[in-house]
Amino acid sequence: MIEIFIPLMLLGIFAGLLSGFFGIGSGIILVPAYIFLFNYLNFPPEFIPLLATGSSMGTMAITIPMAAYTHYQNKNINLKIVKYMFSAAVVSTIFGRFIATQIDSTSLQIIIAVSMLLAAIQLAFNFSPKNINNALNKYELFFVGGFIALITSFVGIGGGILMVPYFLFRGLKMHEAIGTSSLMGFFFAISGLIGAFLFAPEKLKQIDYVYGSVFVPAILIAGISSIYFARLGAKISNKIEGNSLKIAFSFLVILVALRIIYITFL
Repeated sequence: MIEIFIPLMLLGIFAGLLSGFFGIGSGIILVPAYIFLFNYLNFPPEFIPLLATGSSMGTMAITIPMAAYTHYQNKNINLKIVKYMFSAAVVSTIFGRFIATQIDSTSLQIIIAVSMLLAAIQLAFNFSPKNINNALNKYELFFVGGFIALITSFVGIGGGILMVPYFLFRGLKMHEAIGTSSLMGFFFAISGLIGAFLFAPEKLKQIDYVYGSVFVPAILIAGISSIYFARLGAKISNKIEGNSLKIAFSFLVILVALRIIYITFL
């Protein structure tokens, strides 16, 4: 167990920077890293994806709060959006963790990858209708919050990959989109962690330090290591010009989408 301490600490540092800078939960690096770790630890292969996504949710629950608080201090969070998205997001995330224990997620991964590619193209080239109605509709926000939460609970990410492009499309500035996404990502992570504790195959109880579908040492080491760097990432993000941040984020989304496609088909 000692040999995984430093790798998990480094993972937490990188995850924290990523979470604070882009307003995402950093699950895009946590999930593949945990899959590699659990293979190394010889966990049962059939349970590794479920453990990776559950542990990712647990880590993000520790990582995101400091980043979200920093974005709040910088007045980059739209609390009206959070109010309308919150309830649907919590219920959908917990329900999604239950579904994740029952179904294969290959088709969903393909849908997510295609959606990410389209979102990245939108971000990079700014293809926007000339007459967008930027008025926030509470029913739309409720539905979108629930839909994104359902997806994030399957794949163990914080939702920012999908929320930030949506918020930009609805007229938010880049920094406000990132800040609002960061706070929503925290609610996704907490709800996903609850779901991961509640819903898990009985056989997982045979693995040391696993509770529900969460490997506790991983979330503690990586999560605690990420706290300071999540705040640092949020501070750096606030100082960077919006268009540059948008371009950087679009490239990140493209890389994630291509990686999902690669894993799904190869």
